Amino acid sequence: MPWEVSAVSEQRLAFVHAVRTLNLPVAEVCRRFGVSRKTGYKWLGRFREQPGGALEDRSRRPACSPGQTDPHTENRILRVRDQYRWGARKIRAYLIARGHEMPSIATTHQVLKRHQRIEPGQPQTPPADLRFERSRPNAMWQIDFKGPIEIARKPMHPLTVIDDHSRYLLPLKLLPDHTMKRVWEQLWTIFGQVGMPASILCDNEFATTWTVPRTLSWFDSCLLRAGIKPIHGRPYHPQTQGKVERLHGTFERELYPTARTDCLEHFQHDAEHWRRVYNTVRPHEAVDDQPPLTRWRPSSRQRPDTLPEPTYPDDMRVRKVDGAGTMRWKKYRILAGNGLAGQCVGVKETEEGLAVHYCKKRIRLIPYDRLTMARRL
Repeated sequence: MPWEVSAVSEQRLAFVHAVRTLNLPVAEVCRRFGVSRKTGYKWLGRFREQPGGALEDRSRRPACSPGQTDPHTENRILRVRDQYRWGARKIRAYLIARGHEMPSIATTHQVLKRHQRIEPGQPQTPPADLRFERSRPNAMWQIDFKGPIEIARKPMHPLTVIDDHSRYLLPLKLLPDHTMKRVWEQLWTIFGQVGMPASILCDNEFATTWTVPRTLSWFDSCLLRAGIKPIHGRPYHPQTQGKVERLHGTFERELYPTARTDCLEHFQHDAEHWRRVYNTVRPHEAVDDQPPLTRWRPSSRQRPDTLPEPTYPDDMRVRKVDGAGTMRWKKYRILAGNGLAGQCVGVKETEEGLAVHYCKKRIRLIPYDRLTMARRL
């Protein structure tokens, strides 16, 4: 059978019994128990202080901590955490900006951990990753839909629009569906409020399918007519739109737990209040711990009253796309795309082949040997 191992406190009591009851020399008992005489006299002294008491290990925690964070600073940290649900880095930057002396990020994190404001295994800062951003505001916007949420027992779709350079969040709206027409109506309103960007990055929900040949969607054609370059990330790669995806995670942590969902008006009111805090108060790590408003300004590109029709230079022939998304060139029938149905494209013969343009963008280049009658290319 296995050996029974006695508790440390029991061994120490046996040591004290051998010295005080059996009257054995301290040096001999120390040799038997394998401890130094200094340790032996320490046990005997503790037993004299509390006769009959247990001799467990005492805490090594110091009686006082001169470097401990003062209670006023801890209270400030906890109040900001309870109000905004931020992490240590943002709380520290927020309080420093308001003139308070603050400990390090690690110490601020320990204050939150000590008062059970964060999960024990939650990291204090996210892991570093590769980032890219445009060099000026409104050079590119990122747009996407957050997963549907239930408002007054109806599914609604939050449309998020964020500036790539400053992380400034444009007006947040809940839409009853996520059709291209509905998104364009919302963007057209935003263009009238803050101007137009140079380009817009979105996923392939706003593009055509990845069939060959790939043409333009109706949404892309509207952007091109407005003078905005459409950009799409590759399928199954959300990292391309990392900023707006990160924003969606912030929604779930900071907005959704407190926003009212009993009716649309209440949610929009709470969402607009949170958006103002996000843009003007909340520090952003990628913006040197400053709010996005410090790096954003309205665009100088004003929205026209109506969406311009596409125009083409004199060396191009203009052809109208039919309802099936095709147009005729001489004896050929060529696919231009269902998204361009009813609109005009420009066609030009080049050395490489037949080039099809929409506004200033070339959407197809067809080699002459691939042109066949009665075939949609």
